[in-house]
Amino acid sequence: MKKDEFLAARKTISRIEDLLTQADDLFQTLPLEIRNKTWDYHRHYACLGYCLRWGLTAATDLRKDWHNVVSDMEVTE
Repeated sequence: MKKDEFLAARKTISRIEDLLTQADDLFQTLPLEIRNKTWDYHRHYACLGYCLRWGLTAATDLRKDWHNVVSDMEVTE
């Protein structure tokens, strides 16, 4: 992978984290009754709130541990 592609990928992970944060913040503005109904409608793991939280956790973990995630990849100029 070229160095610019590598850096762009890291930036993309950060952008995904930012967008998931915005989406979760927006979801939290819904009335609690509506948020609970989304839980009832899709049940556990398919629930929008659940997916937002876990997606955000995954993106944050990837960003924080980026060097370990890609440590075995060869980066070229």
